[in-house]
Amino acid sequence: MKIVFALWLLACAALSAQQVPGATQLPDHPFSIKKTWIIGGGTNWDYLTVDPAARRLFIAHGPVVQVVDLDTGTVAGQVTGLRGAHAIALDDTGEFGYISDGPAAEVKVFDRRSFKVVAAIPTGPSPRALVFEPQSRLLFAICTNPIAETSNPQPASNQAARPSSATPRSPSQNRNAQPVRDSEVKTSITVIDVQTREPLAQILMPGRLGFAQADSNGQLYINIVNRNQIARIDAQAVAGLLRNHPAPAAATPAAASPSPAGAARQPAPAHILDWSRESRQPDSAQSMSIFSLGADCTEPSGLATDSSHLRLFAACNNMKMVVLNAATGEQLASLNTGPGTDAVAYDADRGLIYTANGGANGSITIVRQDVTDTYAVVQVLPTRQRARTLAVNAATGEVYLVTDLLGVNLAQMGTVGTLQTAPVNGSFQVLVIGN
Repeated sequence: MKIVFALWLLACAALSAQQVPGATQLPDHPFSIKKTWIIGGGTNWDYLTVDPAARRLFIAHGPVVQVVDLDTGTVAGQVTGLRGAHAIALDDTGEFGYISDGPAAEVKVFDRRSFKVVAAIPTGPSPRALVFEPQSRLLFAICTNPIAETSNPQPASNQAARPSSATPRSPSQNRNAQPVRDSEVKTSITVIDVQTREPLAQILMPGRLGFAQADSNGQLYINIVNRNQIARIDAQAVAGLLRNHPAPAAATPAAASPSPAGAARQPAPAHILDWSRESRQPDSAQSMSIFSLGADCTEPSGLATDSSHLRLFAACNNMKMVVLNAATGEQLASLNTGPGTDAVAYDADRGLIYTANGGANGSITIVRQDVTDTYAVVQVLPTRQRARTLAVNAATGEVYLVTDLLGVNLAQMGTVGTLQTAPVNGSFQVLVIGN
């Protein structure tokens, strides 16, 4: 009886520890958790995207994308037919959205009115971050699984790229693949034309790619996680390179190969640009720069851009956020965040940067940007465990995080210390942060 009572106390303590504590007090209007929307669903989730005009929040949530109405806090619908959603990108017409489906190695295109999938575009292995760049009308799918080449790819520099049947493959597809040292890892970016919905190129990149973000100046920025670097790619230059040198017509109707799900796949892109080597081709030298994050930032996870002031905000695994000059890569500031820092977002209208820290009991770090280009942490708001991804509503200034609750099953009784926590069914929720 005493053992059962002790286990009950442990369970109560675990649940009570997740109660939202009060916000850090500030002299002026501190942020707080204004609302909690219980929307249910599975337990695995990834990135969030806000559509301020339609007042909707898109949540990559396991095999679906949940669409939450920001006026009511209820689920307005969901996009289905996915194996594992990671990120959502929205075009600038209001018509279509794009979802990176990692296990399927595809980008799914969906209608933003009906939430129906209307197309599937093949990508490199395990696409995760997804960026629509409006000036070039290109979609960049950032693939995170390492690739192994079957032969040397043809660079598209001053002449049209030759079609290549030796498409880069993941090591799991190559029976004779040898273990690749971390310093030699290559991952890839699939470049997609949103008008034709076809992959135009696969760019081979050095290191393990992570989150990506575009600014309003036609530049794309991508974290290189294992190298503590950020790659800057000129999207307009990439568009010119690919569209001025189209693949030969004979390369287009190549035989399709089966997808992981067994469905017919479109042919691989004829352009394969190898930008992974230290001595890169002329096309990459003109289109890409790499910035070092230095010792202050290890394993960058999140990334946000300030287009007006040419600033980058990188969230780091060592509980730091660093600020870089987006033109030169110069480090301008380094600030402390919290355990489990993952996503970072920038509110340009209010000059605020937010990092979601999903470790320990969970928190959000709020940084103020001053006109003198100085930065200071103005508040650390406790949130909930595992609330690691976020999105900012530019129209209202509200910030959204998602997480679930952890509980214990008292029926699994054993010796003290063997009780394990697990997500509570139906507890998946959206936290609305504001002041």
